[in-house]
Amino acid sequence: MRVAAAGVVRCCTNKIMKNVIIAATRPLHITVLLASVFSGLAVAIWLLPLGLIAYSAAVFLAARDPDLTVVAQRPVAMPKLTSPTFRAVVAEIDRSQREVERSVEAAPGPLANALRPVVAQSRELVTEAHDLASKGQIIEQYLATTNPRQLQDQIKGIDTQIANTRDDYTIQQLQETRGALANRQRNAADLATYIGRINAQLANIDASLDNVLAETVRLRTADAVAASSMSGQVADRLRDMKADMDAFQRVLDSAMTGI
Repeated sequence: MRVAAAGVVRCCTNKIMKNVIIAATRPLHITVLLASVFSGLAVAIWLLPLGLIAYSAAVFLAARDPDLTVVAQRPVAMPKLTSPTFRAVVAEIDRSQREVERSVEAAPGPLANALRPVVAQSRELVTEAHDLASKGQIIEQYLATTNPRQLQDQIKGIDTQIANTRDDYTIQQLQETRGALANRQRNAADLATYIGRINAQLANIDASLDNVLAETVRLRTADAVAASSMSGQVADRLRDMKADMDAFQRVLDSAMTGI
């Protein structure tokens, strides 16, 4: 009980500190701070503490705005998707994540605070999904320009040329050409496999967010302490999924180097 309660306190404290940092770094407030320092050093020293008081008051009042963190956490512009396949699955993921946020917003204040880590993790997961879909789209577009049958016919044609050629230099050049075509063929096959894996990852994200939605609805019936503990477990599962996606994206980036 004490550990769970401490988790609620930490969550609230982190939110306050985050609001203070966001408010303190707003362009208007930074301008006030710089003007205070300049006035104090260049005009009259008594203007410096006066300006710092004004800056502190502005930051304090802005940090009390409950919508400040929400505004700051709004997702940045996502990669534009033109692929019908990836647009459809990502649209479903976006819908699932919005439902999670609506469910949390509908919770009473203390429960909503306890569930905020789940919202933060779901947002990060959606960002990863958009990035993953964008890479899948690049692979899809590349594969659309690659004709496997044509590649195989080219390789067979070069094999015939090599068999009928006696000049060593010509054979060497033909072998190098064949090697390049064979590499392109293998890369295309690997990328086609990654398309399947990307689709599987995106489907997994969508299913996981649907499960998270169901859990947030269930947690809304619990008390704040129990909800804090259980929401932490949900957030941890989402965090683990994001870590798996990060590892997969690194492998994917390596495979896409030649595109």
